[in-house]
Amino acid sequence: MAGQLKIAKNALFLYARTIINMLVGIFSVRVFMQAVGVEDYGLSTVAGGLIGIFSFIIEGISTSCSRFITYELGRGDSERINATFNTCMVVFVLLGLTLVLLGETIGLWILTHSLNIPEGREGAAMIVYQLSIASVAIGLTQGPYQAFLTAHEKFNITATVSLINTFARLGLLYALIEAPGDHLVIYTVVMFGFSMTTLIYYRVYCILHWKETRLTMRLKRSIFRPMVRFSFWETFGAISRVVKGTGFPMVANMGFGVVINAAIGVGTTVSGAVTGMAFTVTSAFKPAILKEYAKDNIDTTKRLILNSTMLSMVFYGVFAIPLLVELDYVLHLWLTEVPSLTLELCTVQIVINLVLMAYLVPTESVKQMGWNKGIGIFQLAESIVTMGVIALGIRLGWSALTVSIIYAASLIPNLACTFYMVRRYLGGKFMRELARHTIFKVLLVEGVTFGVLKCVDHLMGPSIVTLLTVCALSVVITGTLTARFLLPAEQLNNLKLFVKARYTALRTA
Repeated sequence: MAGQLKIAKNALFLYARTIINMLVGIFSVRVFMQAVGVEDYGLSTVAGGLIGIFSFIIEGISTSCSRFITYELGRGDSERINATFNTCMVVFVLLGLTLVLLGETIGLWILTHSLNIPEGREGAAMIVYQLSIASVAIGLTQGPYQAFLTAHEKFNITATVSLINTFARLGLLYALIEAPGDHLVIYTVVMFGFSMTTLIYYRVYCILHWKETRLTMRLKRSIFRPMVRFSFWETFGAISRVVKGTGFPMVANMGFGVVINAAIGVGTTVSGAVTGMAFTVTSAFKPAILKEYAKDNIDTTKRLILNSTMLSMVFYGVFAIPLLVELDYVLHLWLTEVPSLTLELCTVQIVINLVLMAYLVPTESVKQMGWNKGIGIFQLAESIVTMGVIALGIRLGWSALTVSIIYAASLIPNLACTFYMVRRYLGGKFMRELARHTIFKVLLVEGVTFGVLKCVDHLMGPSIVTLLTVCALSVVITGTLTARFLLPAEQLNNLKLFVKARYTALRTA
């Protein structure tokens, strides 16, 4: 029970952070467009995102580092934890140097020869790109420290720092509206300073609290070899996400210009903010799942996977469904100027992410257990096929909406592959319980909620009162149906005890 309450506490910290970040982040896009304009907003998306071409290397190693540190913490060997930390640090330093080399050669050539940059903004694009390289390269050395914070489940620290950065960014954007000079360049430089300050704080905190972060810069082969194997296969999945996540805006830019990048940027912000609500629960469960697996508590591991999947889908639905119902009204309320195709792209992404929520936790859990080879290979193959179809479609004259739907729907084959891998490694019984008693029931609850909210919207008409009513009803309906049909009795009792304990603590404070 104590473990469940700790997870609930971690989820609460992350949930509060995500809600505030979502609201402020969505509002910040409007202020950002006011401060720099639609074209510069699209420019920052494509130029700043170019470094994402190389992020597959970063993501593969980062995931491996976090996985091995968390696994060793579950086993409780202090010396091996320190050895794992230092092995990770050596790898990240070498990776940072490699990133700079690739970024200043291949990436620079793409920026100057392939992208559709508005005339006169080449200098600003170069500054955005160079500071993106510097930020990522320096930030890489923070990877092992960040892994320690996550493995120790210090989500209160990361949540607080994240909120400070969010409000600092919003304040900067407001200041830029009336400031002289190139607003995009000023924004990029100051945000670089914010990221460096955060890096220093995290590093100092870890050094002061955990002796295992003592730095010796020694690489231990017995740790390095399995880490490289895990990273190699993880890199396949990371490449697939880069090919799609970075490649799609770049291909769309070549076919439709920076205006479509603005629409993609807004759609990604909206979809990412809502999806982040569900990722909150996943982040809270992930260290616990791996630690239980390291202790060979397989039944507990499976139960945590089921609970995390269910809660991730529920939390996504609570925010995604009312947003889907009121999307047209919200976009016009939110943005002074809504880029063309934004409504359509947002709708597609929100709907298709229902699939993402169903396969995210099982996929990550199976990979963290060390079975990431098959999933990585399939994801890479799927992403290459998807981008090939999209590039061909643009050449054939397909519309931006059509290629966007193809891009989003490519998650469906990933779902099928994930279910096959989960059944292979965790058993058919577990797979049936996941599909029938978790995913199907959640989708049914979300379908009922959407139907009710759509009727309310139709009866009341578009207004701020309707928006607030629909949001409130989403929480009430989804919460009631979840408690009645989805939560196991044990989990429901634990939740009641947690809420009661928090309420008692607030009253006696």
